Amino acid sequence: MKKFELFPTTVMEFDFTSHSNLKSIIKNINENQPGPNGLIEKGLSSFSSTKTLLLSPDLIELKNDFQKCIDYYSTELKIHSTYIYQSWFNLMENQGKVIPHHHGNSVLSGVFYPFLEEGTCNLFFQSPLYTALNFLPLYPTTQHFQDDVKVNIKSNHLYLFPGWLIHYTEKNKGNRRIVISFDTKFY
Repeated sequence: MKKFELFPTTVMEFDFTSHSNLKSIIKNINENQPGPNGLIEKGLSSFSSTKTLLLSPDLIELKNDFQKCIDYYSTELKIHSTYIYQSWFNLMENQGKVIPHHHGNSVLSGVFYPFLEEGTCNLFFQSPLYTALNFLPLYPTTQHFQDDVKVNIKSNHLYLFPGWLIHYTEKNKGNRRIVISFDTKFY
């Protein structure tokens, strides 16, 4: 008998707690005017107005360090190199949430949390195993029939994942939650 474990999905977490650009992030966010976004309930986004947040001169070092993480992810998974081509921020209020979505044509997507209050909502990834499932398993919590996965996010941490992976949040129990998001494409 031969057993194949198919279709693993990699999400990587990187700690930026001691990064020198952290104070510049909030300053840059405060200088932008976010607006409504259909994916965020009770929150605002700069997605429609500007997708170049990480091109701000005082955030270039942070963008370059994010790129090193992207390069590491690409090397580990043996995929072609990608680069950040758009970035934006989202602000979420109390009881706000992000509805399930994916990042279309993005090869890898990233989310960075420069500001999280106590009780903020976590990040969930929808299991890709259920997209074509035509029966319900008896025990849905095995690796072969995995429920959605909750990632307990941390302030000043970056999370990288495939752009096709559907993700969302629960309702925010904190007063404010800030996330910087970005998409990548091949060189």
